[in-house]
Amino acid sequence: MFCICIGFMPLFIWKDLFTSISNIELDGVLRNKALRNRFMKFLDGFLSLRKYINVDRFRLCCGPRIDHRKINEWILYAVRHGIRELDLIFQSRSFETRHFTELEFAVFTCKTLLTLRLFNLPSLILTIPTHCCLPKLKVLNLNFLKFSDDESIRRLLSSCISLEELLVQSCKLSNLNKLNVCHPTLQRLTISGGDISPSCELEINTPNLVCFDFCYIYSRICIGFIANRSSNYCNDTTSVLDLMRALSCVRSFHLTGICSEIQAMLMRPSLIPEFPNLISLKMGGYYAGWENMLVRCPCFETLAFELEKDPSCLQHHIKAIKIFVLKRKHVELQLVKYLLKKARVLESLTVEITYVTKRELRVMSKNICALPKASKKCHILIILVDIGIILVD
Repeated sequence: MFCICIGFMPLFIWKDLFTSISNIELDGVLRNKALRNRFMKFLDGFLSLRKYINVDRFRLCCGPRIDHRKINEWILYAVRHGIRELDLIFQSRSFETRHFTELEFAVFTCKTLLTLRLFNLPSLILTIPTHCCLPKLKVLNLNFLKFSDDESIRRLLSSCISLEELLVQSCKLSNLNKLNVCHPTLQRLTISGGDISPSCELEINTPNLVCFDFCYIYSRICIGFIANRSSNYCNDTTSVLDLMRALSCVRSFHLTGICSEIQAMLMRPSLIPEFPNLISLKMGGYYAGWENMLVRCPCFETLAFELEKDPSCLQHHIKAIKIFVLKRKHVELQLVKYLLKKARVLESLTVEITYVTKRELRVMSKNICALPKASKKCHILIILVDIGIILVD
């Protein structure tokens, strides 16, 4: 509708409107040489008409054979015009580190940036300048990057004094000896994909972290002072027990895949730390002994499974299940629902309930008996332990 209206505007009005746009998104992934030349010429002319107009958001996506000198000019224009949100996507191996060097100081010392996203830089090695300073930056996304050394990424994070969200996605970290993420204001941290050395040590010290999403396989983890409330973790290391203790303040936990060390911990209840704030647990695989974790979670509310296939024993062998001392928690009813839905040869389910009135018992019994059952032979026995009332479905 906007495009139709401007078609009838006088040229001078359209020119003023066109150059006053504060959000600029440019896609220069063009295979045709003529189109690439027209794109570069158009953009040069467009920006030249905006000499005194600030930019809120600047998103630049460049493909092969776009002149790197032009790319530098465009990015520098955004940095010098009060840019708040900067997205740079380079889909070209010809854009190398030496081409970005002159930009590093300008981009990494920008006083107005709130959000910085760097994508798809397959041949670019970032060297963070010594005087890096991003005082207002709140969101930093790093995708498909390689850092020159340990100090470079540490220097970058320490310069972002207001940082709240950090994503390190599919980055090549194989040359790092230690990945140090220490930040007092960081709330959301994602580190996943890419390449990391088996000997690389990860140190995390983030007292205000709200969400931790980590998916790597390596051997050395050192978690500092952490006060998480949400965590998504996948690893297979000898340090898993220390990590679980460090994450004991989480409110929600998502275990993706199967980790042998976590499995071993669940089979030994004495090793499971207390999770005083945990209300939600989501499992991406079947862990034997998972019920032992529930005992360590006094505020637990939600349990979810992400199973590619249901356990064979539950489908074909289990004929009797007994649940002791059900306390009306939502998570317990979810468990009953799951068992009834998946146990195909189940013949009896016994549920002991305590600390409820007769009226509450009738309501709970009605809800349990109304749950769908995979086994037509299954009978449900509900016992109110306190006074010995027995209800049979």
